[in-house]
Amino acid sequence: MVEHVDAVSFLTKGARPSKNRSNEHDFLTPSLPTPVIARPTVWAASQQSVEEVLAGVGALEARSTRSELARNLRGVRLLLGWLQSFPGESWQQRWFASGADAAGRAWSQSFATGTGSTDVTNFRSLATGAAGRLILLDVIRPSYQWLYSAPSNTLYRRFENIKDESGFAMMGVLCDTDQRLTVSDRRAAFIQLARILMHNGGQLAEITLADCIEAYRAQTGYSSRLHSHWFTLLKQANILPADAPPTIYAASRRGQLTIEEIVDGYNIDSRPMRDLFVDYLHERQPGLDYKTIRQLASKLILLFWRDLELHEPGIESLHLSVKTARAWKERLNHVRYGNHKLGAVREDPFTILMAVRAFYADLSHWALEDPARWSRWAAPSPVGSRDLAGMGKAVKHARSRMHQRIRELAPLLPRLVDAAAERRAHTEQMLTAATSTRPGDPVTVGATTLLRTARVIDPARPRLGRPGIIYATAVDGPGPRRNLTLEADKAFWAWACVEVFRHTGIRIEEMLEITHRSFVSYTLPSTGEVIPMLQITPSKTDKERLLVIGPELASVFAEIIHRVRGGEEHIPLISRYDPQGRTHSQPLPFLFQRRWGLRDIAISNMRVKEMLEELVAEANIRNTDGTPAHFSPHDFRRIFATEAVASGLPVHITAKILGHESIATTQTYIAVYDQDVIDHHRAFIARRRSLRPSGEYREPTDSEWDEFLGHFVKRKVELGTCGRSYGSGCQHEHACVRCPMLRPDPSQQLRLEQIIANLRERLTEARDQGWLGEVEGLQTSLSAAEQKLTQMRRTATNLGLPAFPART
Repeated sequence: MVEHVDAVSFLTKGARPSKNRSNEHDFLTPSLPTPVIARPTVWAASQQSVEEVLAGVGALEARSTRSELARNLRGVRLLLGWLQSFPGESWQQRWFASGADAAGRAWSQSFATGTGSTDVTNFRSLATGAAGRLILLDVIRPSYQWLYSAPSNTLYRRFENIKDESGFAMMGVLCDTDQRLTVSDRRAAFIQLARILMHNGGQLAEITLADCIEAYRAQTGYSSRLHSHWFTLLKQANILPADAPPTIYAASRRGQLTIEEIVDGYNIDSRPMRDLFVDYLHERQPGLDYKTIRQLASKLILLFWRDLELHEPGIESLHLSVKTARAWKERLNHVRYGNHKLGAVREDPFTILMAVRAFYADLSHWALEDPARWSRWAAPSPVGSRDLAGMGKAVKHARSRMHQRIRELAPLLPRLVDAAAERRAHTEQMLTAATSTRPGDPVTVGATTLLRTARVIDPARPRLGRPGIIYATAVDGPGPRRNLTLEADKAFWAWACVEVFRHTGIRIEEMLEITHRSFVSYTLPSTGEVIPMLQITPSKTDKERLLVIGPELASVFAEIIHRVRGGEEHIPLISRYDPQGRTHSQPLPFLFQRRWGLRDIAISNMRVKEMLEELVAEANIRNTDGTPAHFSPHDFRRIFATEAVASGLPVHITAKILGHESIATTQTYIAVYDQDVIDHHRAFIARRRSLRPSGEYREPTDSEWDEFLGHFVKRKVELGTCGRSYGSGCQHEHACVRCPMLRPDPSQQLRLEQIIANLRERLTEARDQGWLGEVEGLQTSLSAAEQKLTQMRRTATNLGLPAFPART
């Protein structure tokens, strides 16, 4: 008997393809193949004879009745006979050769066809039972594809009692110590562990991290991936190494892409250019973080070179003609790639132009230092100084828009704070009242009345829900079931985010990275007073800083810590995933974590933004123009800086609190009005008012008011309206046609044409009679009248609006 065992081989890990690709030219993330572990196809049990296998079935079914035993033996005998018709040294090899493993749920049809059976329904039950007994006897080890689609739950229960009984008993003890675990959670974990042993063979203690990754990636559907407590049990049992990733999700993720994978994701046609970008990004990599490298690659490859390849097929040189460079810069003005704002005008094309300009400058500089490597790529930059002429203006416009946004949001912040506190208090009161109410009874808090539903844990009905989850529905009819526990949880964390943001002005990444170890104390040397401080871990500037914790902020953190502890002595240690760096942290006592099912998970950036949007929408907070308001996490930071400086805090101190390296950066955040300009303008208005007689500011009499209104009545003349100001007389002795203050009325155009015709007749008569004194005056009047006619026609332009017949 020969046992064939191949070495374990792994394919290079990639990353899952992006689900948000908008077209074929976007970045294509390399696929994430499952590690290929070559499993043995021959082992002792797989080479047993038919008689030995049937004897094993007899021992396995010793407690069955004679009829049941006969039926079970018949099914196994038929399956073995069918497998013998296929080549192989073992039952495992014949199982693969038959195609049953790849067929999944439909394998029994092939089995029935091969044995000539016509009763497909009864034969399926017979075939499933026979295959299950071969699995229990370790005669065959199906693939995950077959295991996820074919066996029944009864097979897994029997497998746990037959294979590695002590190992599953140890897992049961671990499950019993976790009060959060429900019956369904335990079954899901045990089923997955049983699948791994069915596929691999051996004992639970022999499972490796690679086995876990293979099993996890073979799962299908969100629900099965969500139930990953089996990995936690393996870690708690010390079966996996101590340095294993904190979760199976972390173990299965690709992590950061290499420079080669980043560049190849854009499918560059020119191989020399592909190699150039790889070398260039490798040179820049030591001074940049992963997020910046990805952004730089997108600008240089997708938005520059790949765009040129798509519109200039066959291009392989950085020497661009004037026409090619101009066409590229014109295309750059609109968003053409990605999945956001496609076709819209690009808000800031200058960052891309600057990246390309720096790319050409780096190549030219490096060509002088290392000609053999870089000189062939040195070329004139297609981005000149004139292309960047509008960058300063664009920066000022963007800053102005940001300042205006902060001026609009700052007055709305108190409403948001009050709404968050009221929402939190209401949801907590509703949850407390519902918890003490029996299912089926109404729950009333304020003006809200709900009906407590029966979807709670009941020892007699263990599959009704998770402990501590309270549901309710509307009293006055059918409606969506409300998860009061989840509503209270979301309201609390929305309130906590708003409070921490507005009291500290920290970035969202810095807030989510706060741990229980971030609190330190400082003792004043002069008085001995102890001041609590919050240590902000390095984020954007890689510089840590300390913030003073005021009484209000201390109260907020105290409530957060109390909630996260959940009655335990210590805060749970969890791992946080950084979506920018694509890395998982070490297990730490993060404050911003929440209970989700069986796990304690870190609150993500996206979840914070969603909670803020839900809070604003529920509070119906709107801008001055009536549109819904939008608070982003960074808006709180700008409002904090604005209020700090407006309250008298020096700008350089504000910069230290915000973690800015330059005061100029802080000044861009401050959306305050220039107080010096405001003071001088108000002083100018006061001086101008002081120069006017004080009597002008008294209340007008009735006669004065009537005179004022009468002035506007008297301004109506034959051809329109006189535009002279109040209190001034007519300067042209009522010669309105000549007066520049006349505002012609387009409806009097016919009347003006008649006047012009009359003036022309009078001018002809004056010339004929030799009245030269009249000729000069009539010419002046005629010229002014023609100008008024032109003005009438210009203001009475037809806009081309359709005319509708009058209704009858």
